[in-house]
Amino acid sequence: MKQLKRLTESLLDPRSPAYSLRPEVVEMTAILASSQTSGIARQKDITHRETRTASGLAVSPTMAIMCIDDYVRTIQFIRGTHAAIVAIRKRISGRPVRILYAGCGPYATLAVPLMTIFSPNEATFSILDVHPESIASAKSIVDTLGFADSVAGFATADAGSYKVGTDWPPDIILMEIMNVCLKSEPQVAVTRHLLRQAPQAILVPEEIRVDLTLVNPSREFDPDCLEQERAANSRDRIPVASVFVVNRETVHSWGDQCSERLPASAVQMPAFPEHRYEPMLFTVIRIYEDHVLKDYDSGLTCPRPLSIEGAIKPGDTIRFHYELGSHPRLHYTLEP
Repeated sequence: MKQLKRLTESLLDPRSPAYSLRPEVVEMTAILASSQTSGIARQKDITHRETRTASGLAVSPTMAIMCIDDYVRTIQFIRGTHAAIVAIRKRISGRPVRILYAGCGPYATLAVPLMTIFSPNEATFSILDVHPESIASAKSIVDTLGFADSVAGFATADAGSYKVGTDWPPDIILMEIMNVCLKSEPQVAVTRHLLRQAPQAILVPEEIRVDLTLVNPSREFDPDCLEQERAANSRDRIPVASVFVVNRETVHSWGDQCSERLPASAVQMPAFPEHRYEPMLFTVIRIYEDHVLKDYDSGLTCPRPLSIEGAIKPGDTIRFHYELGSHPRLHYTLEP
């Protein structure tokens, strides 16, 4: 536990850029793996035991473990969760901050390290995952490391239909169950479902935004620009608009509508040289306050082409909406 606490303190140190801390994440993952007693192991087939829920794809336990290797993402989520707990602690007294952690994976990676920082009197977690082997693994790690008092309960459940107990309303709803451009996985539906039941809770991530940007590919992916700062300075982009946003305000604005479509933006394309630019979608994740994942920080924030039939011209309108269901995605159509 002392070693894990030391590593967690290193990950939380604002003087250390997240991109410099991969060895600490590797060591932390090794500690979590060695602490499990349930016998879960990575599978060669990363789709083994993935589950298609009514709200989207719950990745396999193996894939959930592999996501930790996206180490800047892991660090920023741990930092953002820590900051959210600190903020809530300033507002309440007489009880611990309550964190509902949905989609914990086999290692409960965003919770267990923080249990070395916050005592059970300061923060407690309710932990759930749709895969029983992930819950068994997470529970064994918590027990091995002596953190049982920091957990209010474990649940094997689909977060998209989970009922929040009225005796334990969460202060923070924590989840990282998304793919780039909010495709396939159930982040949007689960956020909506859980926030309805705990409307005062803070969301972590606080906001997910998908932006439409015109990109000059010859400058965006220049192989000579290996360093992020050099690449950013050399890129040629035209920001167009935010096309879909998930945060407390937008979720509450959707209300109780039963439609499988959520509203997004209608964007009129500005004037641009058609031969030079291509439209692309960028995902920006604000985990909490200034803890942000921007373009290329993570596999979740790498740009994706706007795949649409027909050539996009200045003055055209692209109409967006978000489709819920078992295969969620951002949908868009071109209106000349």
